[in-house]
This record gives sequence, structure tokens and C-alpha cells, in this order.
Amino acid sequence: MAFDRSWRRISWLILGIGGLILAGGLALGWGSLRHVLYAERAEGEVVEIRREGDMYAPVVRFRLASSETREVKDLGSGAPDFAVGDRVTVLYMPDDPEDFRIDTFERLWFTSIFVTAFAGFWLMFGAVAWALSSDVDLFVIGERAFAVIAGAALVIGIAALWNAAELYGGGARTGGTVLEVRETRRTEQEEVTRPDGSEYRRDVERVSYAPVVRFTTGDGREIEFHGRGGSDRGFTQGDRVTVVYDPANPIRARIVSFLDLWLPAAVAFGVAFLFGGSVWLSRWSRRRL
Repeated sequence: MAFDRSWRRISWLILGIGGLILAGGLALGWGSLRHVLYAERAEGEVVEIRREGDMYAPVVRFRLASSETREVKDLGSGAPDFAVGDRVTVLYMPDDPEDFRIDTFERLWFTSIFVTAFAGFWLMFGAVAWALSSDVDLFVIGERAFAVIAGAALVIGIAALWNAAELYGGGARTGGTVLEVRETRRTEQEEVTRPDGSEYRRDVERVSYAPVVRFTTGDGREIEFHGRGGSDRGFTQGDRVTVVYDPANPIRARIVSFLDLWLPAAVAFGVAFLFGGSVWLSRWSRRRL
């Protein structure tokens, strides 16, 4: 009974955290929906990509309904998602033009979807803890949790594969130059086992490398984008690479390589296979028993 009460308290804690994260995701979504429903629309142009440390922030110039010209800076991102000269639609509130959104799916909805999905995993683990407090079969709990993870990974894998195949098959190809290789450092903790069998935790620095590539489109625009990062320095400054890009949206570009084009889908399908296979193996084993 004490065991059940402990898991019940843990489940309430995890569900509470998940609920708070979910509220944050819904609030972000409402902020974007408010702009879609009530904001004025204006055609704008990206006039600058401002680099602020490791972030890239687009600066957009647009004209208000009163014919006044405004220049605003949007939130930065870890890799440029616009290029100078891009035409965009700006959603701004009439009483405060500084309160605006760039009308793309990523800028409007990606953050809220990501936060909401993250909250979903917290709620799922909270439900697992609740089920443990209710004396539900541990195998059934694990199977359902693993099935959810496998299903989510499968959806992500299909989307990533579709996106890569569409770009690879329908994009334009050109040569690009690696301008620099950006290093990202982070510190993680890992468990180490001593010769006597005891364990301790230590800090380990992880380094990933991402090439920054510049290429010129067919109509003469210079585009700069980031290749996918990895633990190995696969490129050096000045390397020439083959780039495939979307002529209608040149910042949507990839280096023609397995790492840049196909690895995200392969990883997602690998996760789906691993967790889905675990569910199948567990059910098969229980049927035999």
C-alpha cells in the first residue's frame, strides 16, 4: 500500500508538470491563432539576417495600412530559416505593429506543437506512474508506452522521408562552399564503473560540428545554410560540396549526403522499429507463457 501511495504521489507530480508544459504550449498556440484571426496582413521583405551569437534573426521590412514603413526583427533561431530577399507575409496587430508574426508554418506553429508534444510525453509517463499505483500489469503499461513512442517515431520518420525525397527528386542542384565549421559544446554527466565495481558520475564535454555552406541560386541570390551536425569534423573550411535546394524557397537546402538528407528519417524509423519490436516481442512472450 505504501508502494501504491508513493507511485500515486509521483504520478500527480509528473502529471502536474506535464499539465503546466501543456498550458504553455497551448498559450503559444493561442498567441499565433490570435494573429491569424485578428491581425492585419502585409507583404514584407527580409532585408537582413542578423547574427546574434549563435542565433540568426531575420529583419523584415513591410508597409502598414497607413503606408508607414516598418522594420522589425523576429526571434532568432539556431540556423537561418530565411535568406535576404525572401518575400514574406507579416501578420501584425493594428494597435501595436511591433506585435507581429511571420506567416509561415514553422514561425506560427512549430514551437507550440513541439512544447505540446513534449508535454504529451510527460503526461504519458504520469499515466504510467498512475497505472503502477493502481496495480496494473507492468508488461501492459510498458507495451502501451512503447507503442506510443513507436507510433510517434513512425510518423516523424514518414514526414522526414517524404520531405527528403521531395527535395532530392524535385530540387535544383548546384555547388556550394563550406564557409566555416561551427563547434557546439555541451557538458553531460555519465556513469563510470571503477575497477572495484563501484560507480561514480563525471562531467564529459561533447562536441558537435556543423558546416556552414554558401551557394548561389540560378537567379544569382547568395544563400547561407547549416548542414547537419555530427560528432566528427567531416568538412573543413573551403570544401566544395553539392547542394540540392528548393528553387521556390532556396533556404530549404541540404548537402547531398546521407547525413544531411536521409539520416533523420533513418533514425526515426530505427526508433520505431526498436520500440515497436519490443512491443511485439513482449506480447509474443506473454502469449507463449
